[in-house]
Amino acid sequence: MDRSTNGGRGHEAAFRACIAAIRDYEPGADAEQVAQATGIPVADIVKLASNENDFPISAQVLAAIERQFPLLHRYPWEDYGRLKAAVAAANGVAAEQVVLSSGSAQLVLNLPLLYTDPGDEVILAPQSYALYEAASQVMGARRLPVPLKEYRFDIPAIIAALSERTRIVWLCSPNNPTGTVVTRSELRSLLDAAPATAAVVVDQAYREFVDDPDYADPLEFLAAGHRNVIALRSFSKAYSLAGIRLGYAIADPVVCRMLDRISEPFLLSRPACAAGLAALADEEWLRASGAAVREGREYLSRELGALGWDVVPSQGNFVLADTHRDGRALFRALCERGVIVRPTDTWGYPTHIRVSVGLPDENRRFLAALRDCLEP
Repeated sequence: MDRSTNGGRGHEAAFRACIAAIRDYEPGADAEQVAQATGIPVADIVKLASNENDFPISAQVLAAIERQFPLLHRYPWEDYGRLKAAVAAANGVAAEQVVLSSGSAQLVLNLPLLYTDPGDEVILAPQSYALYEAASQVMGARRLPVPLKEYRFDIPAIIAALSERTRIVWLCSPNNPTGTVVTRSELRSLLDAAPATAAVVVDQAYREFVDDPDYADPLEFLAAGHRNVIALRSFSKAYSLAGIRLGYAIADPVVCRMLDRISEPFLLSRPACAAGLAALADEEWLRASGAAVREGREYLSRELGALGWDVVPSQGNFVLADTHRDGRALFRALCERGVIVRPTDTWGYPTHIRVSVGLPDENRRFLAALRDCLEP
C-alpha cells in the first residue's frame, strides 16, 4: 500500500512496516516501580534482574568523572582520542581497530546499517539478546533463527544455515540469558565456513567473568587474518558502569572506518571518556570485581542446585535455572518480597528465572526470599 495514504490508520501508516512490527524490548523490572507497587522502601529492594554489577565503583573512576564537571561546555574530542588509544593498548590492537560507542548496544544497531540491505540474511538464536533481531529487522533483513541446543549456540546448524546472502551471524559469548560460551574450536569452524562477505559478530559484554580455558577470543582470529570477525565489548558489566553508557568494537580497520562513518562525531560525553580511561587504569579494582562476581556466581549456582533446580553452568555475572514451575509467577512472588529477578519466558524458558550475581548480602537476601516463596 502507498504509505502516502492513511488506509484508515492515521499517521501510523507513515511508519516503515519492518519497524512498526518490532516487539518492544522488555527490560528488567525497576526498583522504584516495585517499591511503589509493594510499599517496600526502595533502599530495601534487591535488584538482580538486569545483569548489573553492584560491586562498588572504582574511586579513581568517580574522581575522574567529577573532574569533568567544570568542562561540560566543551566537546570531548581530545578525550575521545585518548580513550580510543587506551582501549587499543589494553586489548593489544592498533587504535584504527577500535570503534567507541555509547554502550555496545549502539554498535548492535549500527552493524545492520553497515551490512544489510532488505532481503539479506542474518543468523541469530532466539534465546539470546533481543536487540540482534530488532536491529536486523530495522533494515528489512531476513532473520534465520537457529535455536540454542542444550543452552548453547548450535554451531553446526549455524554453518548449515550459511549462504551467499548471509551478511551477519550474531553470537553472544557468554550468552545472555544462558551464560554459556562459544569455544575456540567452534568459532574456528564457523569462521572457516563463513563467506568473506558475512560478518561474524561476537558480543563479549560478559567476557571479564569467564574462567573457561576453551573460551574463544575473537581477537585471536582477527589477528590470524579473519577480517570478517567483529568483537563487541562493554564497560557496563565488569566495570560497574552500566549508567555511563560506554562500549566498543574491535575489528578490521576498514570495518572500523565504516562504523565511525555512520556514528555521530561527538558520540561520547566527557564523563564517559574520563570514566573509561580511569577504569582501564585501575587494574587492581577490575581483578577484585571479577573475583567477587565469580565467587557469587558459584555460591548462587550451588544453592539453587541444592533446591533440586537445573542450573545452567554460567560464565557470565548471572545464573539461569530451571525452577520446574511457573517462572513468571515466581518472579512476581519475589517482587512482593522486595527482590527482583528476571523471568525468561520471552526467551522460550517459561519455567526458568535468570538471577544476576549481587553483593554477598544481596545474594543471601534473594535466597531467603526464594525459600519463603517455596514454603508450602
